[in-house]
Amino acid sequence: MSSISRRTFTAQQKLQVVLESLQRDTTIEAVCRKNAITRSVVNRWRDEFFKKATELFADKRSASARAISQGFEPGQSPEELKRIIGEYATQLEIVKKAQGLLGLQ
Repeated sequence: MSSISRRTFTAQQKLQVVLESLQRDTTIEAVCRKNAITRSVVNRWRDEFFKKATELFADKRSASARAISQGFEPGQSPEELKRIIGEYATQLEIVKKAQGLLGLQ
């Protein structure tokens, strides 16, 4: 019975391997040999890197994107609630004016 221990890598080490594998003057095979890891591990780390990178650079200017990034459910962010309240206030003013014009007060 052989005891194979798995190596663990820190996030910094994984990032270093991924960035190294993205350089033009090196190959993935060379990075794998240098760090004694398989190509599938490097590919998995690269995939995770690119998936998280798109989240990092997502457009956070819109209220809904900011709210989701801060952990709010859609429709619950302070900006969205203010917008909804503003719409209801406008609708209420319209109804009041319509009632006044129709003499229903």
